[in-house]
Amino acid sequence: MLTSLARFAVRRSRAVLVLAGLAAVACGLLGQGVAARLAGGGWTAPGSPSARAEALLTGRFHAGAPDVVLLARAPDSVDAPGARAAGLALVGRLCREPGVTGVDSYWTGPVTRGACRTPGARSSVDDAALRSADARTALVAVRLEGGGRAARAAVERLLPAATASPGPLRVQVTGHAVLDRALERYSERDLLRTEVLAVPATLLLLLFVFGSPAAACLPLAVGAVAVTGTLAVLRVLTAVTEVSTFALNITAAVGLALAIDYSLYLVARYREETAAGQAPEEAVQAAAGTAGRTVVVSAAAVALGLLTLTLFPLHILRSMAYAGVSVVLLAAASALLLVPAALSRFPRAIGRGDLFARWRRPPGRARDGWRRLALRVMRRPLLVTAVTTGALLVLALPFRQVSFGFSDDRVLPRDAPEVRATQELRDGFPQLRDPVEVVLPGWRPDGRGRVAELDAYARRLSVLPGVLAVRTATGSYVQGQDVPLACAAEASPAPGALPGCPALRNFASPAGTWLAVSGTAGPYAPESAALVDRLRAARAPAPVLAGGPTAQFQDARDVLARRLPWALGAMAAATFLLLLVFTRSVFLPLKALAVNLLSLTATFGAMVFVFQQGHLKWLVGDFTATGTISVVVPVITFCLAFGLSLDYEILLLARIREAHARTGDTVRATAAGLQAAGPLFTASAALVLAVLLALATAEVALVKLLAVTTALSVVLDTVAIRPLLVPAVMRLAGRANWWLPSLPRRLPRTARPSSPGARGLRTSPDEELS
Repeated sequence: MLTSLARFAVRRSRAVLVLAGLAAVACGLLGQGVAARLAGGGWTAPGSPSARAEALLTGRFHAGAPDVVLLARAPDSVDAPGARAAGLALVGRLCREPGVTGVDSYWTGPVTRGACRTPGARSSVDDAALRSADARTALVAVRLEGGGRAARAAVERLLPAATASPGPLRVQVTGHAVLDRALERYSERDLLRTEVLAVPATLLLLLFVFGSPAAACLPLAVGAVAVTGTLAVLRVLTAVTEVSTFALNITAAVGLALAIDYSLYLVARYREETAAGQAPEEAVQAAAGTAGRTVVVSAAAVALGLLTLTLFPLHILRSMAYAGVSVVLLAAASALLLVPAALSRFPRAIGRGDLFARWRRPPGRARDGWRRLALRVMRRPLLVTAVTTGALLVLALPFRQVSFGFSDDRVLPRDAPEVRATQELRDGFPQLRDPVEVVLPGWRPDGRGRVAELDAYARRLSVLPGVLAVRTATGSYVQGQDVPLACAAEASPAPGALPGCPALRNFASPAGTWLAVSGTAGPYAPESAALVDRLRAARAPAPVLAGGPTAQFQDARDVLARRLPWALGAMAAATFLLLLVFTRSVFLPLKALAVNLLSLTATFGAMVFVFQQGHLKWLVGDFTATGTISVVVPVITFCLAFGLSLDYEILLLARIREAHARTGDTVRATAAGLQAAGPLFTASAALVLAVLLALATAEVALVKLLAVTTALSVVLDTVAIRPLLVPAVMRLAGRANWWLPSLPRRLPRTARPSSPGARGLRTSPDEELS
């Protein structure tokens, strides 16, 4: 089938190249502006208790985490007449903005959309929780209608109104909608920087690897088709589902890396065939039938690995799956069509010529070095296996200290204005710092007995270990005691309304009641997780739903832990079956899984050492070490690094399998396979590293983490796994490498010995390949 596809591409080369160019242009136009349609969230588990709590708070209480938070700082005091007048004017402007459903400020308390035009009437309501201890900063919380693109559009309109003519107030802006907007902006900058750095560096490396300018441009053309096609796919997907903004950066890096790999395999095999005396058209078909098969198996393995991300309900993981699978399949299809067509159309420009011939080592000597290395390793296979495995396990040791969390504003550069505002919010308002939101659905304190019951419940929660303060409809509590509120109570509250501060009325509604519980530790610290467990287990007037960042992290972690065995099992089973068909061996797929997992454990250890503990910043670039690793990052890294590692494994196994079909000897076949594949996966690794290291310059720490850890996995794979561990394990396994039970096997006609030296070798029946 691959040979027929190559024959078609050769005969219709001009049409294939022209249509590919037109398709790339059309996909680029369709995918234009896709970044503005991507979402910044996707971390929470849909349908979990924390997600239900957040939906209730947002939809029925108009509470929970606000979309936009303004920190208004006065020169002296926010209670000064000029500051108060400026604050009231600010609330009035915000209330009149389209898309704003409510504003809650220190000067006005909660103001709904209908009351927005007369905020001055509520100016006697001063909510002390929204004023800093030094009385110089006041908060204004803004809630927006809808989410996603609607919220982003509202933020774009809102920010000029928030910062225009603030009088004596200096306004800083934060909130999750503002942070999502900043993340989108920095992600676009990172993508542009990656393209500016990666494309020239990759082109120079490709020019050195291939020797001719036309051959060097071919992988970039394949990558352009794959990436623009994936952007179009993502643009279509945004119309039907939520797609994470991180998928955009991963799409560019993975698409370019795999396009380079697949093009390199095909062009290198074409040159081998023409050097052996094949005519150009026959060489193209031979390359498609051999290297093309490696491309298909590699793409299938990588795509299946990424497809397992859809087993997790988190949108960010599914977004990575959508983008990753699309770009892998498009990269493979583009390479299998465009490379044969280009080789046929420009055989001399692509297939011949070497601008760097005078500086290269002779091909025979360069390749013979890989053969000698393999033979040297296989003389002491047990020692090499023990030393290499021990070194990788030592690198993996820091992973024992892993502490998981969620990504927050600290993935952005520390000097970003949104990050500085968020840190000031944490420092100046500890009582509002990422509270646990305890929701009592359907339970409302609508009588004296229930008011007393809520009061007692809030007091009980306030004395739990790790609780800083509790705030609800009946007041504010610290260590079981009422905290006086600096707000004026209504002289005659409405019938059925709770007595006390009107600023606390949003804690109760016909949908139920909720309490904001502030903890003493950060949201992802073990103490905060223990606090959520205590709150869920505490005696309550009604069934409890816990929301907030800590509860959302716990629910996402629990979902990942439940689904992870199934995802790993599915990935392992799919990879095993694919390699079983490819190698006609039981042992080789198991060996591939084992050595890849060993490489990844070392990568995870380095991930913790660098990004959780904050070492080696001088090497990888500045970032904020939060003391945690985002709980989804190991899953994404595993799929990306496992796919690239499997790509090199399939290339090496294909060459070893071909050599074993000729010689029937495992040692000689392994040495010959490494001799043939070594230059290819080394060149591929250098090119992939150029892309990943360009991506590692990203200002978004999560993108930097994924790029650096995947790059480290590629380095370990190229330096330790393929040249050392694989030959050693192959030598130790011996004849077991080719064992396949109960299936008669014989050499295919195309693989029968053809050289005089090969005809004299004896091959046992159970070592033959079907």
